[in-house]
Amino acid sequence: MKLNVIVPARNEGPNIPFFYGRAKTALESIPGLEWNIVFVNNASDDDSLDRMFELHEADPRVKIITLARNFGYAAALVAGLSSVDGDYYAIVDVDCEDPPELLVDFYKAIQNGAQLAYGERSNRDEPWLVTFGRKLFYLANKGVADSEIIMWMGEFSMMTRQVRDALLVPKTAFMSVRAEMGYVGFRREAISYLRAKRTYGKTHYNFLRMTLYAIASILSGTTFPLRFVSYLGVFVGLAFPAYMLVVGLPKEDIAAAAAIVALYYLVITIPLVAIYLARVYKNVVHRPLFVIDQTRTSL
Repeated sequence: MKLNVIVPARNEGPNIPFFYGRAKTALESIPGLEWNIVFVNNASDDDSLDRMFELHEADPRVKIITLARNFGYAAALVAGLSSVDGDYYAIVDVDCEDPPELLVDFYKAIQNGAQLAYGERSNRDEPWLVTFGRKLFYLANKGVADSEIIMWMGEFSMMTRQVRDALLVPKTAFMSVRAEMGYVGFRREAISYLRAKRTYGKTHYNFLRMTLYAIASILSGTTFPLRFVSYLGVFVGLAFPAYMLVVGLPKEDIAAAAAIVALYYLVITIPLVAIYLARVYKNVVHRPLFVIDQTRTSL
């Protein structure tokens, strides 16, 4: 059986050999398993690519995919998943905040019948605002999502080829791999773990990027905002006349109040509709989610 471990990386030079050493030790402990580590170089501008090729020359099981520019984390995952063949696929970040050693437990879960094994995140030492925001994101996402959301998970996981194939069916410019994992179903098994602090370098994932990712992820999995403005329109249409009758305002004041209510309704509605329209436009244009630089790729 063949496992491809997809490892997205951008400007993670010191972490690459450190990750490789830990992942190799873990994977070689699994008897009878053929494996590849597939680094997806998201247009790094440090020495990340050089370090990947050094590992590739020493160990042909290290594969490299280089994207033509920084297409983002989700695009890097899709590039890795769609570019290599195998029986199983795993996703793990190169910074080792998600321990590569857990791949052994994922593999055992897959062998015991699970089709998707994933890491269930426990709390870690981080600012309380980040912890609060993370919990709020999961709860909000689950509350408004149109399909199932798997709580407390990231992309750290292992899956069968059947699950991989199902994840790659959507052709959207706003891919959310973890949301698609919840949507496609299949038998899943969660394995709890405590996230670690990175050993080398600083995270690129600051609070602003977390917030933007949370908003994009929620929008990718729900039509609730559009339904909300519809419900709000019905409510305002019924409640406003009733309130005016009870208060008994003069006609000229009713007209002014109606104009103010309509203005605020449009202030809420138009931006939400515009956001979804922009996303529809990008999907209709159907640009590729990523472009691979074949001159700096070695599979």
